[in-house]
Amino acid sequence: MNAIKVRKNFLLDKEMIEKAQVILQEQHYNLTEVINMYFKAIVKEPSILKTVQKTASQRTGSFIGMLDGVIGDVDFKKMRDKHHESRVK
Repeated sequence: MNAIKVRKNFLLDKEMIEKAQVILQEQHYNLTEVINMYFKAIVKEPSILKTVQKTASQRTGSFIGMLDGVIGDVDFKKMRDKHHESRVK
């Protein structure tokens, strides 16, 4: 297997790494294995990035977090216009 050296300024969030490390140890993986597995998955299924992004950006532990993915991605202008159109009819 050929290896590539990641740039010296490749930085990761220490807190996230520590949290992930606990989970990875339970599953008997190390960080290098998981990163390689992640890249293999991206190559085979590029749409997985959207799923990962959605999961990573979901909020938890609050009322508004329960509404993630339920309300939608409508911006304020579209929502205002839709409300105005419904009142005009």
